[in-house]
Amino acid sequence: MDLNLTNFVALIAASAAIVAAVSACFSYLLSKRIYEEVKSDEMLIAGRPHRVGLLEKGHDNPLLRVGLFNKSSRKAYVTTVKVHDQKGQQIPVTWSNAISQIGNIENPTGLLGIVNTENIYIRRNDGAEFKEVSIMISHSFSPTELILNFDPYQGWWQ
Repeated sequence: MDLNLTNFVALIAASAAIVAAVSACFSYLLSKRIYEEVKSDEMLIAGRPHRVGLLEKGHDNPLLRVGLFNKSSRKAYVTTVKVHDQKGQQIPVTWSNAISQIGNIENPTGLLGIVNTENIYIRRNDGAEFKEVSIMISHSFSPTELILNFDPYQGWWQ
């Protein structure tokens, strides 16, 4: 009788271990699905880069504005903005979400939190005019950069 009771207890313990393992697997799969669903709405959408439209043309030429929209309920962070010319050479720029009345970048912190929408102002450090350039924006929602192209004559012939 002692042997049968031992077998019965071992069978119950084994069954409980199997149920616990199956429950743990289902719990993991459910948490993974919830995580992917929460991450699926993490998207940063960029508008077309364009000139700001300052009254002083000399101040407007080295300055671009890009509108960013955060689709997620979580805050997104822009960490870097790089600009490359047609030849692939990086152009030194300063960027922020604020400019002065004459187009100088204000508070260039190198990190910008976006809750809903935000404009990013990009200014060439050498003061030259922006021609055709590629803008790469690194942000917290994706390891791949947002890549935008600016062509000052885009839309004139359409």
